[in-house]
Amino acid sequence: GAGQIIREVWTGVSGTTVSSIPVSDPPNSTQELTIFEGPTNSGDNYGARIRGYICPPVSGDYVFWITGDDQTELWLGTNDNPASKRRIANMSGWTTPRQWTKYPSQQSAPIALVANQRYYIEALHKEAGGGDNVAVGWQLPGGTLERPIPGMRLIPFGSSGTGAPLVNITSPND
Repeated sequence: GAGQIIREVWTGVSGTTVSSIPVSDPPNSTQELTIFEGPTNSGDNYGARIRGYICPPVSGDYVFWITGDDQTELWLGTNDNPASKRRIANMSGWTTPRQWTKYPSQQSAPIALVANQRYYIEALHKEAGGGDNVAVGWQLPGGTLERPIPGMRLIPFGSSGTGAPLVNITSPND
């Protein structure tokens, strides 16, 4: 991995469902994260998308988790093409930061991945009011937990000639 993943934020988005995030519009801010976890208590009424690629260290079955407040969805591609993504975990409620086991739907079924292959990954996060957080973790073949997934397994979206170009525009409010 390259050590980072991209977080895009749309401000002024009402509601609590990820379907209200205007992902077809340019985000209000973009930042690089060094682990697969967004900031905690960073604002209200926003939507976020964290996306990029994961690079599994060994071949085998991986289990993923997502945690967040308010609603979250986790999507994984069968390869590095975003068009191959499918939803593997989600939450319609909320959790405290890194509360990995509150809802059964937070956890994916085992997914076979090939070592050193890039897979597109995307977390959608909709925050209404109160506390906010989002994080993604996984269990490697053999049982090692990485929750959240560390930067050494992550590659920013658009960093290698596929997808959109990398833009680094940050807002002091994010």
